[in-house]
Amino acid sequence: MAKAHKIAGLKPLRSYHENARIILSQRLEEVYTWEPFIRDETRREELHNMRISIKRLRYTMELFRVAYQNRGQQSAVSIYTEFLAMIVDLQEILGDIHDADVVLAVLTDYASQLGNQERQIAVLPGIVRLIARTEKTRKADYETFLEKWDQLSAAGFKQKLLSFLLS
Repeated sequence: MAKAHKIAGLKPLRSYHENARIILSQRLEEVYTWEPFIRDETRREELHNMRISIKRLRYTMELFRVAYQNRGQQSAVSIYTEFLAMIVDLQEILGDIHDADVVLAVLTDYASQLGNQERQIAVLPGIVRLIARTEKTRKADYETFLEKWDQLSAAGFKQKLLSFLLS
């Protein structure tokens, strides 16, 4: 699992909101370091690392929500909540992909370790079907992720979120 990027530029005497802007913008940039790998569905570790980076961004956004709620503008709270919902959605889809990857690794390992012929005949067809079903689900989740990522990219999600966070 990838380590979190170190946050640069924090100063304890800065306001909560100023430090929130610094941390959140760097967490967002961390997410995008994994973007070059998303078009290759076999890059399982990189997809998992992107999920972890998105998770860090999500929880940091939840922590700093109060910094954006205290602006006194109801629309700012609503916008922040919308951005957060999109982050949560990406994290959940990538989580489903990772879950499928773990299940596939376990099932494949189990199938390769089946010993005697009698046991293989009884168990293997079910495992093969389960592997196929899990691969199909993973592929659908991966395609959903790419569709959402492309929609967000086309809508300028990163730039809009950065602009909002830094305002």
